[in-house]
Amino acid sequence: MSTRTSATPSESAQSLYHAMSGLAGPLSSGEGTAPDFAAAPRAAAGEEPSVLILGAGVGGLTAAYELGRLGYRCTVLEPQTRTGGRNRTARKGDKLYELDGEGNSPVLTHTCAFDEDLYLNLGPGRIPYHHRRVLNYCTDLGVSLEPYIMETTANVLHSTAGHTPPGQTWRNRRIANDTRGHLAALLSATLTERDELTGPLRDLLRKFGDLDEEGEYHGSTRSGYDEPLDVHEFPRPAPPLPLAELIQSEFWKYRFYQPVDYLWQATMFQPVGGMDKIVHALTERITSEYDVSVELEAEVTSIDLTGDAVSVTYRTGGQELTTTADYCVSNIPLPVLKQLTLTGFSTGFRNAMEAVAFAPTCKVGWQANRRFWEDDHNQIYGGISWTDHPITQFWYPSNDYFSKTGTLTGAYNFGDHAEDMGKLAPADRLRLARDGAAQMHREFREKTTVPQDLGVTIAWHKVPHQLGGWADWDPADPDHQLAYKQLLQPEGDGCFYVVGDQASPLPGWQEGAMMSAQYVVAQILGLLPRTAPETVQVPDAVFLTQGL
Repeated sequence: MSTRTSATPSESAQSLYHAMSGLAGPLSSGEGTAPDFAAAPRAAAGEEPSVLILGAGVGGLTAAYELGRLGYRCTVLEPQTRTGGRNRTARKGDKLYELDGEGNSPVLTHTCAFDEDLYLNLGPGRIPYHHRRVLNYCTDLGVSLEPYIMETTANVLHSTAGHTPPGQTWRNRRIANDTRGHLAALLSATLTERDELTGPLRDLLRKFGDLDEEGEYHGSTRSGYDEPLDVHEFPRPAPPLPLAELIQSEFWKYRFYQPVDYLWQATMFQPVGGMDKIVHALTERITSEYDVSVELEAEVTSIDLTGDAVSVTYRTGGQELTTTADYCVSNIPLPVLKQLTLTGFSTGFRNAMEAVAFAPTCKVGWQANRRFWEDDHNQIYGGISWTDHPITQFWYPSNDYFSKTGTLTGAYNFGDHAEDMGKLAPADRLRLARDGAAQMHREFREKTTVPQDLGVTIAWHKVPHQLGGWADWDPADPDHQLAYKQLLQPEGDGCFYVVGDQASPLPGWQEGAMMSAQYVVAQILGLLPRTAPETVQVPDAVFLTQGL
């Protein structure tokens, strides 16, 4: 057994400690400096500590990467037939499973029938530029990145509540610029007293809202033209949407301003060829260059901390095996972990597992046999359209522009919408998603353009070994204050640790999973203390994942 000691955090690791403990605040972007593991001493030959890593999600693979390159002997136990966890990219032939209506046996929901060169990210789909860990690992692993477009001015907003004209949508550019113009005109009209700022302010408002010389707003080319360009005459600006209609639409409640929030951005990154390229690269590195083995279809059933070493029992190949290690790092989602037989765990840890639920969330993917969104009518090249229909949002691909076919994310929802959609049979989910998509794009009425049998759906809260999208942390819940702090501390005298975005200030993000893994590795190495601060700030999962 290795000696487990506690240490005072070094200056280089202090920012990570603050971010992971919540001291950086619940809206942390994850920009904290990572510990310098490259400078950490390697395990001495013949004395390499052993580590069992439970779950090959992004957090577990990252822990294996950092410990493996320092000479720790790591074994990753993964119950599924693949690595990656919620980092899941659907490709031709992939089989998707969910728990049956009773929440018990897994049943096959889809065999993906996309064309050979097409794919769709069913889990994480974008990487903000300030998620430095994800970007750095991509650089180190040789994962090529390309821009992910979250917003274009051609994206649309649709409301089923009658705020937009029936059967019509509003373009992003019209909502954004007409709202700005109307508000600028209203503010300009209040400038009745002159001082040294009145003139510059009035000039600012004129430029800001594209007002006329009298400070009035009558429309702007920023919102588009009323007719296409013509060689005989220059078209007029599109008539402005009335301010009253804009206010009645409540467009700001449908995540309209999410792309300008620092947590997202209008332009981010995605791996070329699918998000699972990160998983494949991590898996290849740890198994080919480090002393790490990955056992697939190995389902953990019990964990025992009462002996001199961590003891884990798991099922594989029709038999039950038990193995021990100096350390155990669990990437198992909490709703799954609490169902296992756990021995030697504290009451506080058991309470923490019970305290936080995992959020329901659904996605729908479509193959389109014609990239209609790029045609002369739509002119959409990436970005997201928003709706109050249960599908919530509609993603256009940020890759392979001007090719013949493509895939679309036809739903990504949360809360009650996700719960209700998840209760539907997969075929009924697709029908619901098609209904929502057709209200924004009439092409969805044509099943030759978007074939029904090429659609896929996933309800993450029904996926075996996952049971949810992310830890639904609520900073207003006092039980979550105790639970979040508890998960930042090891069990079993420093031998059992929890990793994943579930134990990070960024639930639902790969950056959070990698941050958590680095935090736990630093604790194991003695670079960070194993006791969390007296007060921690709980992440606001709804804001961090939904922008509300």
